[in-house]
Amino acid sequence: MANKVDIRADVAKNRLYLVLGGFFADAEMVPIVDKCIAEAKKLKPGFDVINDISEFKPATPKGADEIKRAQIFVKENGVRKVIRVVGEAVLTQAQFDRQGKSAGYAADTASTVAEAEKILDGK
Repeated sequence: MANKVDIRADVAKNRLYLVLGGFFADAEMVPIVDKCIAEAKKLKPGFDVINDISEFKPATPKGADEIKRAQIFVKENGVRKVIRVVGEAVLTQAQFDRQGKSAGYAADTASTVAEAEKILDGK
């Protein structure tokens, strides 16, 4: 399976979308997190994040530090709610939860991006 990366800000919805799939080497995590931060900068405080990690393989300790760097950035820049799409990715979810806790925020979970959008849209 090829790695999957889709990171984009939806300015109209004030929402950051992240889709990560596969395993990323430490050197690959840095530009991914840089892109996440660049996209988050396009949004206003009170933005939401939908993070689809359902096909993401747990990162190395250095990769986990990069994940934490992104989480700290969004926390410090006014994130309102984070919803993580986890599917069967139990180990990955645990890693993101640990990093999120040390970054100072918790995320809700959903089974699909559509479900996450319904939660954020209050439906």
